[in-house]
Amino acid sequence: MKIYLHGKPQPGFLAANHTSYLDPIVVQAIKTGGAVSKIEVKDYLLFGPIADKVGMLWVKRENSKSRTGAIQQLNQWDAVNDPLWIFPEGTTSTYGNLDPFKMGVFKAAENTGHMIQPLVFCYDNPLVDWGRTGKEKDLFSSIIDFYKDNIRTNVYCFWMKPMKVGPGQAQKVADELHRKMLIYIKRFERPRDE
Repeated sequence: MKIYLHGKPQPGFLAANHTSYLDPIVVQAIKTGGAVSKIEVKDYLLFGPIADKVGMLWVKRENSKSRTGAIQQLNQWDAVNDPLWIFPEGTTSTYGNLDPFKMGVFKAAENTGHMIQPLVFCYDNPLVDWGRTGKEKDLFSSIIDFYKDNIRTNVYCFWMKPMKVGPGQAQKVADELHRKMLIYIKRFERPRDE
């Protein structure tokens, strides 16, 4: 995998689109920080222990108390001095698409005054979308198959202009960021032979 990077990040919550299980590796290679993740990742071979080391805010997505607790932690997070990655979709989107955003990071930015520093990345190989290729067994087996099959991909990463969320503007900023990220995804996320 080759990573191509354009731009430089500014302090704030780090928000990126989410297509593949490669995404956490890519974002950590670009800028180290903690992250928000579903609790199930804690049990993933290799991923769980590494996630614990970088600092993870774990969320039980089906549990409203856990979601509320995560939001409360975000509202107190010092994103300037303690970088935190968030995938606003809350799950992976299919290759070439972008699911609707959850409001957590946007509300946290509104409440804390921290900027949102977006990163959009685009792969040039649809086989990075491990959850939808039809060959999956489990995460670890999918990773092994990915490397065994010698799958190649480039990832094109673009730091976007930081976004301020003013009072009552969380939904508006979320919609605007979604629109802007989708422009990049539609332009750059496509197979190499196109």
